[in-house]
Amino acid sequence: MKIAVVGLGHMGTALVQGLKLGGHTVLGYSSNVKKAAALQISAVNTYEDLVKADFDVMMLTVPAKLVTAVLAKIVAAGLSEKVIVLSAAASVQNADLRAAAPKNPVTTFIPNIPVAVQAGTIALAADESVTGQNDQVVHDVLESLGDVLVVKEDQLAIAGTIGGCSPAFIDVLMDAMEDAAVAKGMDRKQAAQMVASVVAGTAQLARQSDLSAGDLKGQITSPGGTTIKGVLALDQYGFRGAVHAAILAAAGD
Repeated sequence: MKIAVVGLGHMGTALVQGLKLGGHTVLGYSSNVKKAAALQISAVNTYEDLVKADFDVMMLTVPAKLVTAVLAKIVAAGLSEKVIVLSAAASVQNADLRAAAPKNPVTTFIPNIPVAVQAGTIALAADESVTGQNDQVVHDVLESLGDVLVVKEDQLAIAGTIGGCSPAFIDVLMDAMEDAAVAKGMDRKQAAQMVASVVAGTAQLARQSDLSAGDLKGQITSPGGTTIKGVLALDQYGFRGAVHAAILAAAGD
């Protein structure tokens, strides 16, 4: 599949990396052509050159406040009506995308940084303008980047928070675990490897199990054991409350 990525910031870069791993041909649009060169992809820096290129899907990863204006300018420059437009801005409604590109199939998806290694969690708010073969194309492209969860449009904000922001929260947890291991004498690199392995293994088990996270925790916390003492310490220092507060704050509450 031929895909244009408009905006090569952190998320745009992650998408490019994952799309390349998935065997797609990627074209980048950025005012800074050096970014595209570093990613080893073809690039343009004008809308006129962008619309002259041959691609099937266009991903918009520019800041949310610029999405509709950028899309309208690309359409005005002559964007083909066959191009499927995917916006990565949760705060921009599908109706706004349709208004900016009334003749194109449009929809909103919220990826996260792990798409760079095809391990992303992607929320998709399907729009009425994307049907039949176009819908299949959207799923094929996004599924090459990770797990795709179709959600209602009014759930995009919280889905984007869980998918998009949580990796940073988990990084904070991992960093704290590494620091504790180092404090007990473990080599930093070895601690990082062990923590990453534990998080990956725990996630894989949760994905494959029918048990809730609470039930899985219960399988590890033996009566009077070291694990339950650690869990109680997390509660004592407000770990759960901090997680709740972080997610709600990121979701705008």
